[in-house]
This record gives sequence, C-alpha cells and structure tokens, in this order.
Amino acid sequence: MFESEITSNALLMAYAEQLIADIGDVDFVQQPLPGTNHPAWILCHLAMAGDGAVGLLGGEKLLPPDWAAKYGRDSKLSSERGEYPSREEIVGQFRATYARARDLAVQADAERMARPNPNARLRDNLPTIRDMCGFLLTGHLGVHLGQLSAWRRMRGLPPLF
Repeated sequence: MFESEITSNALLMAYAEQLIADIGDVDFVQQPLPGTNHPAWILCHLAMAGDGAVGLLGGEKLLPPDWAAKYGRDSKLSSERGEYPSREEIVGQFRATYARARDLAVQADAERMARPNPNARLRDNLPTIRDMCGFLLTGHLGVHLGQLSAWRRMRGLPPLF
C-alpha cells in the first residue's frame, strides 16, 4: 500500500543525513536570519511528524508528550541551545520515528487507512489516514528538508542535491 512512499522516505532520509553530516551541536540552533527555522527545530518537528505517522499507522508513539508543544506547528522558535535536546538525541529520535513509521507502513491495515484523517485542518486536502501518512512520509519531510538546505546555503555551506 505504501511502497512508493517508503521508497521516497528512504531517499529523503538519506538526503537528511547528508544535510546534517557537517553541522555540529552548537550550530544546530544558529539562525542566519531572524525567524529562520534552524536544524534543531526542523529535526525535532520532523521527528514529531514521523511519530504522528507512527500513531496514525496504529503504532505506539515514541516521543515524549511534551515535544508536541515544544516543536509543533505553533511552537516558538528559540536560538538558545538549552531549549533543545542534544544533537545526538534529536537525530536519534528523527531516525527512529521514521524507521518505525516505514516498518508499520509495510503492514498497514487497509481498513484503518481508509478512515477519515483526524487532522481537521488538512482533511479537505488529505481526506484519509492513508493520505495523511503518505504526506508525512514524503511531502512534509521534503518541505522541511528544503528549509534545512536553504539554511545551509545561508550559512555558506555547499548544496548537496
């Protein structure tokens, strides 16, 4: 059911690894321009999205509950390093949530996936859980990796894709 999305997600995750390979812990919260999403927020936010997919696919979420308020859509961006977990924890959670989502997507239940998307804000465009999961595995991830790529360029780092 999610073969294409799993393939795309694996490619995007490999790209993410390239994007963050040369970014150190201290630089994870640097903002080249005011309001620019930095790697710490982007990856925490994406880990939450991966965890959201895990939940939609019927799995038990992996992240602490307070991540939603800290790194969700309406969260406040901070350039204070202490406001975010370590680079190691962020990257570990990012990897783990998407790996779990891909594992669950392989065995997704068609009946469950046909249910209405519980996210009312996106339901018009993504009417089913299947639609929402596909978006979280691909489009949402790609959008934020684009932000990370732009952040790299603002910091004078080379393009990678």
